Amino acid sequence: MKIFLILLLSVFLYAGHSEKKEHHLNKDLSHLDLTSSQKESVKKLLKDFREQLKDFREENEAIEYRKKELFKSDNFNANSLEALNKSIFQKANAIESEMLIKMHSLLTKEQRVRFARYLDEWEVE
Repeated sequence: MKIFLILLLSVFLYAGHSEKKEHHLNKDLSHLDLTSSQKESVKKLLKDFREQLKDFREENEAIEYRKKELFKSDNFNANSLEALNKSIFQKANAIESEMLIKMHSLLTKEQRVRFARYLDEWEVE
């Protein structure tokens, strides 16, 4: 249910005309002073990132369900639990790494320094 509410809120926030979307981008990354070309590239990157996060959250929810079922079973297998935990960690790490690698390639050295101040906000959890 939380996923549905978050998705619904996201759709509401990102819906509307392009001025709202532009305003949202500027609000989040205005400290970077992006060029118009960079803004377009970052918009696409963030759109892809949001889609990957949506898929990740759905997958994470399914894994959490499997972990609960594993725990309720009579034969609890620690290796299976570890494999489930590792798979979700690896997926989160891959999404975060891909986004940061692409963002790094789009930004100038000065912009990367400013972006790095808020790096923890981009962590996939």
